[in-house]
Amino acid sequence: MSKEINIIVDNLTSNEKLQRAYSLIKSGDDYSFIRQALRAIVYLSKTKIQEISSCDVWGLLDNSNISANNPRSMGVVIKLAHKNGLIQSTGNYRPSRRKQANQRPVRIWRFC
Repeated sequence: MSKEINIIVDNLTSNEKLQRAYSLIKSGDDYSFIRQALRAIVYLSKTKIQEISSCDVWGLLDNSNISANNPRSMGVVIKLAHKNGLIQSTGNYRPSRRKQANQRPVRIWRFC
């Protein structure tokens, strides 16, 4: 992504970023990934696991050889799961288990 585009995206409000994400879904760019990731969250909700992070979802998808065209699509997945009442924030964070994320803090979610 060019520096010019980053500046444009960085200046968007949260709502504008969400609308941009929804338009990406409608374009079909990562539609299949988003759909499968939401299914992974539903699957996890039926296990004995009470809390998850995006790393748990990535783990299931990676094991199934499902990848995103744009890794930021995971943010859309989590946002959709939250807005649709599948998960709620615990307010806690833990280091990411994914090597691509360099142990950055990821939010912990609880099933509703």
